[in-house]
Amino acid sequence: MSVRLLIALSIVSILSILLSYYLHDPQTPVFQTGLKYSDVVHGVFNTRFNPGDRGLWFNYDRLEALRGGYRLCPIPYVDYKFEYPPLVGLLFLASTCTGIMVSLPRVYSPEDYSELVNDVLLIHYRIQAIALSLAFLTTILLTASLLKVYRVGLWRALLIPLLPSTTIYLIYNWDVLAALFLVASLYFYIRGDYRLSGFMAGLSVSTKLLTVVAGLSLAATIALRDRRGFSEYTLAFLLAGAGPYALLYLISPRGFVELVNHHAGWYCENCIYMLLVRDIWSPLHRILAAFTIGFSVAVLLVASTRGSGRLPELLFASTATPIVLNYVFTPQMMLMITPVAVIALKGPALLAYIVADAFNSLIIVSFFRDLANSNPWTLEGLTQKIALLRNIILLALLTTTLYKLADLKLEARGAETRRGRLVETLRA
Repeated sequence: MSVRLLIALSIVSILSILLSYYLHDPQTPVFQTGLKYSDVVHGVFNTRFNPGDRGLWFNYDRLEALRGGYRLCPIPYVDYKFEYPPLVGLLFLASTCTGIMVSLPRVYSPEDYSELVNDVLLIHYRIQAIALSLAFLTTILLTASLLKVYRVGLWRALLIPLLPSTTIYLIYNWDVLAALFLVASLYFYIRGDYRLSGFMAGLSVSTKLLTVVAGLSLAATIALRDRRGFSEYTLAFLLAGAGPYALLYLISPRGFVELVNHHAGWYCENCIYMLLVRDIWSPLHRILAAFTIGFSVAVLLVASTRGSGRLPELLFASTATPIVLNYVFTPQMMLMITPVAVIALKGPALLAYIVADAFNSLIIVSFFRDLANSNPWTLEGLTQKIALLRNIILLALLTTTLYKLADLKLEARGAETRRGRLVETLRA
């Protein structure tokens, strides 16, 4: 990478981080409600602690004790409902507990809690912002390395921080963490370190379950040509991917079940099936999602076993399939697709992805405007029209990629030769 490109990439990435931090910082002014909102602050912390929704707590007495002047650290999944996977829960526990122990004195009155909890929130937000920012920067560096491996223009790495969805949803939710582990998995895969590749893919699943298809696709590319490598990858993948969920179930079966039920019972949120079924609570959305995702995964697994000659396209389709075809497609999920998209897509396809990202960035802004004037959950409002345009573009990109992968005809020897050249390029 040239010095100029590295400097430009560093400056643009840092500016994206700073702007995202500023937009979502609880202390900064509210320019627009949609730009201010974040799950880190409003969606999870405030609903649990400030002031706290009783219906979200298993042990409400823990929150009452905290409000009453007793300093303690409530545990996600155990004391209150937490709808995100285990690694996110662990990070959330670390940030909230640190905020509580640093901000709350040993003795304080119940009247002081409403002011002190804002200090807790600030520390929680800053810890989350640091973690997400570091993950983001590492993701960009790994993506740049992979672009070099595949001999694609390194300028593409600049697209990640320049895309509007990146800035808006970076310090918003935890999708960038899943993206980091996914890109790291591809990086170690190319290096031939299947153990680390599987472990990273598993960590991605323990951060966002939707990356499980990408992890399985990588496993399938190894299965027929390297049994030992497949065993190493699979064991590491299960350890890091299934292990944290199993541990969560052992620690708190109730918290685990609530996690599953929360997602299983969700409505059609920005999903493409709204074109066919307007009722967002209809079970048909989940049925359609199961069918289309299942069919696409079958195509991906067959394509995976034919060789790894078109690995970027395979990983793009594997990442996009459970997101684009799901009955829930929240705008921050775009951050999981972007790194592999800038590696895999070329020409008009990459331009189309940029347009889709632009539409995606408008969803959260439009949502809060629609709340005042119309219904942001259905096609009556502007929000779902914007989401639909995004979905159609991404569906076209996904369908085209799946078609190319299904038609893939590579000799095993030729594919292996190409992979060898990639490994040499990376090591160089």
